[in-house]
Amino acid sequence: MNDNNRIAVNSIIVFVRLVITSLIGIFSSRIVLDALGASDYGLYNVVGGIVAILNVFNGAMLSTTYRFIASELGKVDNSRLNKVFNTSFLIHASFAVLILILGLTLGEWYINNYLKVADGKLTDARFVFYISLIITAISTLLIPYQGLITAFEKFTVLALRDVVTKIVFLVALALFLYSDSNRLRLYALIQLGYYLLYNGGFLVYCKYRFKKESHFALKWEPQLIKDMFSFAFWTLFGAVAAMGRTQGSVLLINFFFGSIVNAAYAIAAQVDGFVQTFARSLNSAAVPQITKSFSGGKESRSITLASYISKYTFILMSLIAFPILMETEFLLGIWLKDVPEGAGIFCRLMILGGLLGTLGEGIPALVNATGNIKVYQIVYHSFTLLGLLFAWILFSLGYNQYTIQVVYCIIYALSTVLRLFLLKRLYGFDVKKLISISYIRIAYIMVPLLLYFLLCRSISTCIGHFVGLICAELFVIFTVAMVGFEKKERIAIRQLIYSIK
Repeated sequence: MNDNNRIAVNSIIVFVRLVITSLIGIFSSRIVLDALGASDYGLYNVVGGIVAILNVFNGAMLSTTYRFIASELGKVDNSRLNKVFNTSFLIHASFAVLILILGLTLGEWYINNYLKVADGKLTDARFVFYISLIITAISTLLIPYQGLITAFEKFTVLALRDVVTKIVFLVALALFLYSDSNRLRLYALIQLGYYLLYNGGFLVYCKYRFKKESHFALKWEPQLIKDMFSFAFWTLFGAVAAMGRTQGSVLLINFFFGSIVNAAYAIAAQVDGFVQTFARSLNSAAVPQITKSFSGGKESRSITLASYISKYTFILMSLIAFPILMETEFLLGIWLKDVPEGAGIFCRLMILGGLLGTLGEGIPALVNATGNIKVYQIVYHSFTLLGLLFAWILFSLGYNQYTIQVVYCIIYALSTVLRLFLLKRLYGFDVKKLISISYIRIAYIMVPLLLYFLLCRSISTCIGHFVGLICAELFVIFTVAMVGFEKKERIAIRQLIYSIK
């Protein structure tokens, strides 16, 4: 199987996995919301958000681990794989300890001084926080194993693990409904069991499949530690900025509006996460190939892959997001028994911001492949962090709870231009290729969709919501088919259809 076919197969595997796990996740969210109620659900979201801020270490270190392992795999001589893995493991062990220290100090301080909860719920909030902290520390410690599997592109293994653990989680939630104990604490314990099973799967598989690569030994190189720490630090800087759009927003909304509004935001975040996870399935399957190609001296292929990832990510997200934008309230009403007030507006704004954020989706993978990420991370993510500052100012001036999502829509639109500038200025990459392959085609798609949204929002009042959903989906497919692909892509798609037949 050649590299391009491997990307296609892995993308299909990731997509199928996401279909199953996301549907389970959506159903699980309804169970949890019904069982906990809006107030406790919002409380869990806020307390979990505090830990999720610490959890950005995980995302940063996962990117670091599979970037360095994939880079070694792309070289002719990859004898240093075990050394890279062990160095990564020692770094993660240090981060796990640091997370516990920060959680037990800063997290406890925030809970005691700033967390707004109903009377009698402070001890429950603290219990949930400690359980979430343990989950984060364990997940951090075992990230090198996940990075190893990702770098070797074993997406089938990841898919099976995700589906099995999600099914077990769903069964546990079904029992959760019939419990008469403290449901908030019980839900936290169920989450702990889920993550132990989820992360334990990485450890077991790697010890079986990658014995040599994952063999633990106290060996490392000072320069390798320095390079990995530097890469992880600047990746972490970007992850903290990205966290501002979700968990930073959660804390700001809680501070100004309370936990009931947090429930509406949490539901919207679930929908947005569902859409974006599907849309970015191609990205996760192609990132190892971008890194391997770049480290193997195939820079042109890396740029081409990044360009197509940007376009296809937007297309995939549009296929899922546009019907949801057209029928948001109707879909929320089907999903949830009681829809928190304001959830529909939050959903639309989040999805719009997500669509704008996918522009240039392949660029971060291309930048990471170079290993020289410091300036890019500082400039780009400092710009996105301004959204929290502007939101805080506007909230203080009396603007409503949706203002923060409007701010981030504007931020993401402007950052599209900033990304291209940095790519050209810092690395000398051919941004014309990215513009011609990705942005021009995306613009061709966006204009008809915008016109349809503005002119046909009320179509469901005449023909019904389900028909409205179908019409919206068909219009997206028609638009993408007519203006979204180049001639050679249409030929490749026809060949693929013929081969399937």
